[in-house]
Amino acid sequence: MTTRLIATGWLAALLLAGCGDAGQEAGYRDGRDAVVESAPPAQMHEMGLASRAASPAPPPPPASGGQAAEEAALLAYRHTYGLRVPAAQLAGLHTAHQDACTAAGGNVCRVINASINDPDGERPSGSLEIRARPDWIANFRAGLGEEVSEAGGNIQSENTSVEDLTTQIVDGEARLAAQTALRDRLQGLLETADGPMSDILAVERELARVQADIDSRASVIAALRTRVETSRLTLHYHPIISQTSPVRFNPIMQALEDFTDTLSEGVAAVIVFIAVILPWLILLIPAVFLIRWLLVRRKRKKAVAKPS
Repeated sequence: MTTRLIATGWLAALLLAGCGDAGQEAGYRDGRDAVVESAPPAQMHEMGLASRAASPAPPPPPASGGQAAEEAALLAYRHTYGLRVPAAQLAGLHTAHQDACTAAGGNVCRVINASINDPDGERPSGSLEIRARPDWIANFRAGLGEEVSEAGGNIQSENTSVEDLTTQIVDGEARLAAQTALRDRLQGLLETADGPMSDILAVERELARVQADIDSRASVIAALRTRVETSRLTLHYHPIISQTSPVRFNPIMQALEDFTDTLSEGVAAVIVFIAVILPWLILLIPAVFLIRWLLVRRKRKKAVAKPS
């Protein structure tokens, strides 16, 4: 039915072209040939026919040298640092780094994740994960070592990883352009369609499917572009523990401090045990004496009956 709808439209175009010049007739013939060549077998679904009724979009023009260099630079950078900082300075340094990102603004730097454990204790730790523009990240990394040294710490580890997203982005944008061209052709076909309602509904369903695919591809490409246009920085904060730190003797000191409480709990447990077992002792002790008396009496009876 969709084939009949498309063929009817082209037939009307050819009849109108008969009154025009030869160039217009050739143009309509080329378009008709494109439709006929792209039409699938009759047993295929109508929706698939509607998608193939539109000829594929022309390939994009070859990229110039500048564009090729830009595509080759579609790289996503990720930097990871391990920082060793005195316990007393760890929370302050963590907060300072987070405030620096916030002060730069959401368009420049964004905090993805920030966490800190036991900030006022003897062994605090934390992590900070941010995403920012490469120039801001470069300036931050340049002053990170000096900032940590001023706090009395050092950079324990440093790692930079790079992921090439060129293929994913270029291929995704090409497919997005093809789907966009197909959507436009389907919209044009739907606006000029004059046929059975089933054919129109088939075109509308295919148009909805193509539009959903366009939205999905556009969101994926936007996420990939964000990874290229910004860099990810992860900081792990670890405390510096002194060799003479009282933390090493903390279990013994804690045990001495809890001696009274532990002793009280032990005495309480004994009292509870006696309270639980005492009713049973009141019943068991007479029962034991009664059983013993019966056994002795039985033995005496046997001893008396034996001589006779």
